[in-house]
Amino acid sequence: MNRRKEILNEYKNRKNCGGVYTITNTLNGKYLIGYAANLKSVQNHFQFAVMTGSTLHPKLQKDWNELGAQAFTLRVLEELEQKTSQSHAEFMDDLKTLEQLWRANLDASKEY
Repeated sequence: MNRRKEILNEYKNRKNCGGVYTITNTLNGKYLIGYAANLKSVQNHFQFAVMTGSTLHPKLQKDWNELGAQAFTLRVLEELEQKTSQSHAEFMDDLKTLEQLWRANLDASKEY
């Protein structure tokens, strides 16, 4: 019973690590940029999509089907840890702003 409480407390007190990422088509350089409150979830989703051949995002569907999952890479551009004093909405706003800053530095003509 104590171990269960311990695990629950660890879960509640874990640091939420979000960030900005790109999924890039390595054959033509086109990319999809995004942000998420949980980068680990995005990485797991990407790995699952690669293993199963399922599409990760509708914008990637055509190239994913034609070129295969091996033609795509996931890259974390920047990580951001949620502050304890920060609400989820505030954290998401910060992530959105961070994504916009990264987007400004990328070639818009190559975006999916």
